Amino acid sequence: MIDTRNPARPSKTFSRSYVSPPLQVWLDQGGTLDDWLSGRTPVISYARISADRLNGDAIGVGRQHKNNTKVAELHGCAVVMHYEDNNLTAAKREVIRPAFRQMCADIMHGQEEETGMPVRGCIAVEKERVYRLPRDFVAFQDALVMAGDGVFIENTTFLDLANDNETIASGLVTSGTGESEVRKMRKRAERSAADRAVEGKTYGAPRRFGWLGASKNPHRVGNKHRNEDEWPHLTHMIKLRYAGRSWRSITAEINKRRVPTARGGAWTEQGVKAIVTNPAWWGGRVLNGEVLVDAETGEPVIGEWDHVEESDGCTYEMWKSIMAGVQANRLHRGMKKSEAGDPPSGLRTRGYLFSGYLRCGRLNDFEEFCYSKLSGNKATGKNAKYGDYCRCGDANCKGVGRRVSLVDKHLEGLALAYLDEHFADTEVKMIPWRGKDKLAHLRRQCKGIKDSVASGEVEWGDVREILTRLGRNIATLEQEEEGHLRSETKRNLLRGWNREKWEDMGLSEKREVLGQIFTSIVVMPVPAGVSDKAPFDPNLLKVGWRKDKKESSWDEGHAQS
Repeated sequence: MIDTRNPARPSKTFSRSYVSPPLQVWLDQGGTLDDWLSGRTPVISYARISADRLNGDAIGVGRQHKNNTKVAELHGCAVVMHYEDNNLTAAKREVIRPAFRQMCADIMHGQEEETGMPVRGCIAVEKERVYRLPRDFVAFQDALVMAGDGVFIENTTFLDLANDNETIASGLVTSGTGESEVRKMRKRAERSAADRAVEGKTYGAPRRFGWLGASKNPHRVGNKHRNEDEWPHLTHMIKLRYAGRSWRSITAEINKRRVPTARGGAWTEQGVKAIVTNPAWWGGRVLNGEVLVDAETGEPVIGEWDHVEESDGCTYEMWKSIMAGVQANRLHRGMKKSEAGDPPSGLRTRGYLFSGYLRCGRLNDFEEFCYSKLSGNKATGKNAKYGDYCRCGDANCKGVGRRVSLVDKHLEGLALAYLDEHFADTEVKMIPWRGKDKLAHLRRQCKGIKDSVASGEVEWGDVREILTRLGRNIATLEQEEEGHLRSETKRNLLRGWNREKWEDMGLSEKREVLGQIFTSIVVMPVPAGVSDKAPFDPNLLKVGWRKDKKESSWDEGHAQS
């Protein structure tokens, strides 16, 4: 089963699947699946909502499941599994719906992979919950066909997508029309945004730091009126940057003042950069790569929202001066930069073996353990002879630093010793792919039809549609097989361990291994009275290991998902 929720970083957007709660209660009490079904057809309840406006409580998908469970009884079906994509649209090609994909695969194979729960189709409150694009309709229909007359129920209506050509044609037309409407809506939104920009209307976006948000009572447009409590801090950050202060020191100062961001969190360097480089504070905006200007006067178009005044001591010229020193493309909001401002060619960053695992163990300005990530840096100039180094980059911490070569040598030795002790005697256990027989059958069927065409037994025109579908189904299964092999390889990454495997691995593969044995490594500061030039002390590296020594972290997550 799948569950993309992350307790450490909760989000409205997630996908998951689980056994139907009533069935789970029945099984927990010792009942059997056959007795619970009592001849009813087992189906999946699929629920999806495009925008969860209730703080990620998934109330919308929950209501859909309740409706699906009631309706299933009217058709002699029983909901055995719940699949849901929360806060995910079905109208955009670039948006992936994990639960929908998994549902199609499980229907195609006739059962949920982990529990073995039989599934013969799907029920949804409306077909738009399941598919809106032609490609999704085809994928869903193929799954129902390969299942052998799979079931699809839309609210109270039984739709035979596997056999009824009129229904199939209607589904393609409906989904194609839906995609066309989505494209029209996007273009309409883009035109509206451009028109509003030219007219100087306010930004339609979440609340920005320095401005008040939208309000119903009393009625107030968001990002139009300044927030008197935040405005002095905004102008102060602008003046500091214009005076040459680093982004790091500005971030540290604003955090020391205990000034929260618009979302109530602590400031980061990127957050400070984003608000200081935003032209909204002087009243401008960027459109199609350039500052929006009046066609007649050539002067910037000033928006209708509150912006800096002469008394604030901040000007448009100051913004241009600040932007001249900004290298990040995304902070230019699409504006073209001069050649002098272009970053140097070549690689700008380097990969380090323990990047992401090293954490700062120093007390920060707030007398709290910093625990920020240490980033690798290439040594240059007179320090090049010492080699690359890793350093804490938190703005409110004096930070710790270590030479990369010394850290890597010590931690790599610990990692290899750990692997030798706990995984050298384990065996590789590859779980067979469930679709092997089905794929072989489809290939034989496809070959048989092609042979019949070649021998003249049947006409190409009579079997063209069948062969097209078979080719599509075979491609889908081959893709699933590749994904299964990749996941099994990852699951067995530590099994049958030996040093030769490590030597043959690239940097990304080694980091994947480290992710399965380390939780984090805290780098403690050099004790008071000890010189920074003292010999490297490995005791200042506090290593956190995964609890289960015989099973990798991926095994644990896969077993729970």
